[in-house]
Amino acid sequence: MKLIKLNLARNCIKYLIRLYGIEEIFIPYYICDSVWQAIREEGCRVKFYHIGSDFMPVENLPKDAYIIYPNYFGMCGENTRKLASLYPNFISDNTQAFYSRPTGLASFYSLRKFFTVTNGAYLYVKQFLDYSFEKDEINFDFVSPQVDFDTFAQNERILDNEKDIKYMSDKVEKDMMNIDFEADKLVRLEIYNKYFKKYDKYNKIHFKPDINNIPYCYPFSPKSEQIKRETVSKGVPLIRLWKDMPKEFIEYDFLSDVAALPLNSYCINFI
Repeated sequence: MKLIKLNLARNCIKYLIRLYGIEEIFIPYYICDSVWQAIREEGCRVKFYHIGSDFMPVENLPKDAYIIYPNYFGMCGENTRKLASLYPNFISDNTQAFYSRPTGLASFYSLRKFFTVTNGAYLYVKQFLDYSFEKDEINFDFVSPQVDFDTFAQNERILDNEKDIKYMSDKVEKDMMNIDFEADKLVRLEIYNKYFKKYDKYNKIHFKPDINNIPYCYPFSPKSEQIKRETVSKGVPLIRLWKDMPKEFIEYDFLSDVAALPLNSYCINFI
């Protein structure tokens, strides 16, 4: 596959729609809003599918459909490989799975979800568009939501207004060259394992630590409000991942009030 470095993961989706002339894409109900927003901004139809507690689609999808599936929390690598083998137009959303190999028709990755960079995305495809884009020049300092949530939210709003596909900035490319990826993997696995030992019995989501799946976060869906309150009282930063599913959806039973517990050294004291 060929690598294209773009400014945002959502713009990787736009690139793919233009590259393949996609008119309709299937995505799960449980996914970041920016995914379906990017699809609709390109005038492409969105169709939704449900997932079960194994995080796999509960229904068979059209064989030739374009399908986006997120490697949830970086822990669904096996699901991704299975789906890629079933659907020739499968697109792997690896925004939460930076260390997963490209799979399917295309795969895209978010750099800022894993590293201290302002933005940036990798898109692996088999061919390129026959025209180019300008280079991104956005410039603000990375801020962790655990350290300064208000500034983080302000930066997110700035990125939300970045509608145009652009190539990755020189600054982000340079910053990525200074990252020790092997050390990052070890830290993520270590902290995830500590979370798992402490919270798995209180959690509705169960992913055992696995060296073949380097996680983005520890997904925590508390079994009760009491557990949630007790966790918050200990100083654990419960930042909601995405919007809750409606109660009539099958996902509601295991994906209600999901928090993404971060895997960085800042959180060691809370575990």
